[in-house]
Amino acid sequence: MDADEKSHSLHYKSSRAEVWHWYWSAWRSKYWWWHLLIGAAATWETLAVEGGELSLSRCLVRFIWITPTIIAICAAWPQIAFKRQERTLEVGPEGWSTRIAKKSGSRTWRMVGAIQSNDESIFIVSTSGNALIIPKRAFQSEASREAFLTDIRRWHGSGSG
Repeated sequence: MDADEKSHSLHYKSSRAEVWHWYWSAWRSKYWWWHLLIGAAATWETLAVEGGELSLSRCLVRFIWITPTIIAICAAWPQIAFKRQERTLEVGPEGWSTRIAKKSGSRTWRMVGAIQSNDESIFIVSTSGNALIIPKRAFQSEASREAFLTDIRRWHGSGSG
C-alpha cells in the first residue's frame, strides 16, 4: 500500500428499513424479471408433475399464485438473515472486510459489481448481488463520507485486489 493510500474503518448498525428499501430498489431495477422466470419455471414444473391437460387458464392461475409466493419468499430472506449487531467495516485499496459478532466476510474490488450512493446511504454491491449498506450515520461528517466515497470509487475503478 502506498504511503498516501489510507484505509477506512467504520462501525455502525444497519436497520431493517434500510435493508428493505435497498432490496425493493434493486428488485425494481433488475431482479423482478428473475422472479418472473422462476415463477414461470415453477409453474411449468408443477403442472408437468401433476400431469393432465395443459391449458392457458390453468397455467395463468398457477403462475398468478406461484410468482407472488416466490417474490414474498425472496423479499423475506434479507429480513430473516438481517443482523442487528454492530458491524465493523474495513475498506482499503485491496477491497473490504467486515465483521458482525463472530461472522466475517471480505471481497476484493474485482468482486464488487457497483458502488452506488444516495443522500442516505452508500452501497457496495458485489457481483453476486449482495450489498453492504453503509448509512450516513456511519460517518463523522459529510466530508469523511465524501472522502470514503471518492476512495472506494477510485479503488474499485482501478481494479485493485
